[in-house]
Amino acid sequence: MRILLACLLSLLLASCATSRKEPVESVEIEAILPRYMAADQFKRIGEYLTGRENTGDRIILRSQEGERSGFYFTLVLDEKVRRLPKGTVIVGEFHTPKSPDAQTHRFELPSRGDLPGTKEVFVGLTGSDWTFGDQMVPSAWRFTIEGPNGGVIARQQSYLWSL
Repeated sequence: MRILLACLLSLLLASCATSRKEPVESVEIEAILPRYMAADQFKRIGEYLTGRENTGDRIILRSQEGERSGFYFTLVLDEKVRRLPKGTVIVGEFHTPKSPDAQTHRFELPSRGDLPGTKEVFVGLTGSDWTFGDQMVPSAWRFTIEGPNGGVIARQQSYLWSL
């Protein structure tokens, strides 16, 4: 009897652990936290041992891969990022001191299996896209999260974007 009960309990736990939630069709961007971040703010102890960046439980998207220093926007969602559909893209539009016209960058999220269980996404203007250090900030921005079919999942903008 104990063996039967243990088997049933194991099957129940296994089925709960393997069930995946369906991707969401919309999310809310609860906050956008802008700040300048230097390259050393991303270093972790493991990187000194392996030489590879360890992002841990963070999702970091950069306008220029390999360039860490830059101006970052932390998008705080009301759902975990792993619930977004495969092929989701974050479109960032920015008015920077570099150009009076808006810069547009498309950031594709990694595949769903690679995403940690966080509600935050770091989106960075890095390399030659942000050469102002911590002395300046973008004057206006807008973020659109698009699904794989191009439909809008979420959109949030700064106050100055609408002016």
